Amino acid sequence: MGEGLGYVLPVKKTGFANMAIQSEMTDPDQAYTSLAVLAYFCQFYINIQCNKKYISMVEFSKYKVLNMESKSQDWELEKLTVKTLLRSRLQTAMERANMPETALKLDEIPLNRSQNSLGVVYISAIALKLAKVCQQTPQAIATQLAETLQSMCHRDFAVTVAPSAIIEFEFTPPALAWWLQRLAQTPIPVTQSRIISPVLSADRLFPLQYSHARCCSLVRMANRDQLIAIGQPDVATTPQIWSLTAPNPLPWIDNEQLRLIHPAESNLISQLLTVLDSLAFVFGECNQERAIDYFKLANSLSTAFQTFYSQCRIWGEIKKENLKLAQARLGLVLATQSLLRFILEELLNAVAPLEL
Repeated sequence: MGEGLGYVLPVKKTGFANMAIQSEMTDPDQAYTSLAVLAYFCQFYINIQCNKKYISMVEFSKYKVLNMESKSQDWELEKLTVKTLLRSRLQTAMERANMPETALKLDEIPLNRSQNSLGVVYISAIALKLAKVCQQTPQAIATQLAETLQSMCHRDFAVTVAPSAIIEFEFTPPALAWWLQRLAQTPIPVTQSRIISPVLSADRLFPLQYSHARCCSLVRMANRDQLIAIGQPDVATTPQIWSLTAPNPLPWIDNEQLRLIHPAESNLISQLLTVLDSLAFVFGECNQERAIDYFKLANSLSTAFQTFYSQCRIWGEIKKENLKLAQARLGLVLATQSLLRFILEELLNAVAPLEL
């Protein structure tokens, strides 16, 4: 997750590491949890005995997801929508706490993002909804659920209970960096069924297309100036995702904190989260009845990007004096381009141009 993952470090199989590697053969979930915690604190490459090769923490999470049968689904950041992820965990916590399974369906679990926090915080009033059904006080229910959730979320969310019995999930900087890296580097899955959207005029589409083209231009300029390396910088048509080769992962983290702390950076990250959470139905992650205004979502993202680009420089002094910050900001450009392209081409049936 951190910058240490860019290097291969020798590790002795002693103590905690040895326990994790040995347990890999009999208990994949226990091994994965141990290795996740160990990699988070030590930021190193580990030798996985079962396949005899060195892999990074990000690669190991993919190995876990793709190749292991598991009872536990605690590590689910492969989901695009954070809202769906947290609802799923809340539902699991309800089951483990022996609460009525029919008390709340997945889509009925209250969950929103807090607007009064410097970090990325989601809040849930689920305990207030369950109080009558479970015949307990909201605070007792919230505390019981939080105890279960803390063990499920310790790698990616800090879970706390407010005096009002509201459960709070704060994205940890390493986990938020992992999510941003995935969005910047992994293609958004194409919808299985074609979504019919109203035809929009060229005038309305132009701001979205301009922002997308600007993102593409910045990526190619960054490759030319060697801020980042792109595998195929001279493509003729818009790629589903730019092939980032270096640095990989991007340097999102500095001393266990996200580098991107400027208000315009935070707002753009917030818009990325909002757009993806709103598209949970499109990805088949939830049942959705209300209509979604795809243009409004894309327009808000485009506006946030334009503000970010006008206030957060990448070249000039930033490039010379703080290259890693410039590269992290380019990560936001990559993530924005990927999401704008998806909405334009897949949801609005419009062209996502490389340049204008």
